[in-house]
Amino acid sequence: MAAHSALIGKAGEMMVAAELMRRGVEVAQPHSDVGVDLLAYRLEPGSTVPSRIVPVQVKSASNVAFNFHKSWLTKSTNLVLVWRLETLPEFYIFDSLARIEEALGATFSASKSWAENGVYAVTSPGAAVLERMTPHRDRWDRIIGQL
Repeated sequence: MAAHSALIGKAGEMMVAAELMRRGVEVAQPHSDVGVDLLAYRLEPGSTVPSRIVPVQVKSASNVAFNFHKSWLTKSTNLVLVWRLETLPEFYIFDSLARIEEALGATFSASKSWAENGVYAVTSPGAAVLERMTPHRDRWDRIIGQL
């Protein structure tokens, strides 16, 4: 039985938090769902207050698909896509609008949907799209480098 979409979303957030924690990063989850999904930070030895907090937006799917919204970058400059959540999860990390547009490619980035509406969805990405996504896979350094 497939998991409910809300469970897919929460599971993705927890997986991203776990990946960051495995890399020595502290993670907090806001109690409300009106902003970003996670807050990543590090504490200096002997300190209880982080010097830098990095917001992270997480979008998860049980398959290979994406739905980019420019508005997500107003909440956070970091977006993690989790694909194949129910089998062998893959993580794609974006730290800027420019990197998202690299993944979309010139044609999709110039589309009316993206250029005017700020939204682009791909439910069944072809080989070219998957190839453009590859440089963004497991790029945890894009978040960790901000701490």
